[in-house]
Order: sequence, then structure tokens, then C-alpha cells
Amino acid sequence: MRSRKDQRIELIDEVYYEVGRTETLARWTDISRNGIFVQTMRPLPVGDQVKLRIRLGKPDKYYRAVGIVRHSLDFVGMGVEFTHLHPEAKGLIEEMVAVTSPGSKVSTNS
Repeated sequence: MRSRKDQRIELIDEVYYEVGRTETLARWTDISRNGIFVQTMRPLPVGDQVKLRIRLGKPDKYYRAVGIVRHSLDFVGMGVEFTHLHPEAKGLIEEMVAVTSPGSKVSTNS
């Protein structure tokens, strides 16, 4: 069994992925510094490059990413490894990982 390089954050939010010139709305169900799992009935083939717009944090804030499909399961979804991720998105993911890591402490300073 292969172990993961980075801790994953299990949440559900929106993601748009681009096929040709068409964007398709889907849901992501987990994300890490290196990749994302996109739930879709029609995943792209392994090895395809995909452009993404990922919603993180605020309801109206989307971040651009580019990745390569590494896993594809018909009627389930696709695992995408990031090759480019907006720096703000990377920072948000790192913050979420820190907060959800075992033994982490969340600051309650107001």
C-alpha cells in the first residue's frame, strides 16, 4: 500500500474543471498541498492535463490550478496532482492542514 506524501483535508466544496473550452461544475471531497479529488461521473483519463478553479474559504473565492490526472474511476471521480497552484490557495491549504493536524492548537485570540 502506498502512503500519502501530504495530509489530506476532507471537506466538500465546488470545483470547475475545464475540458476543451467547456467548464464543468463538480465537487471536491479532499485536498492536500499536492492534489485534489474531484467527484464527477465522467472523469478524465489518467495522464490528461486539467485546468481547475477551486473554491476555498469564502463562498465566492475561486483559485486557479493546473494538474495531471493520476487516478480515474468511472462514475466516481479523479485524483489530480497539482503542477501549478495559486500561491494564496497553497497558503490556505497549509493553514487548514495545520489546524486539522493531530495535536495542533487552534488560536482563539480575538
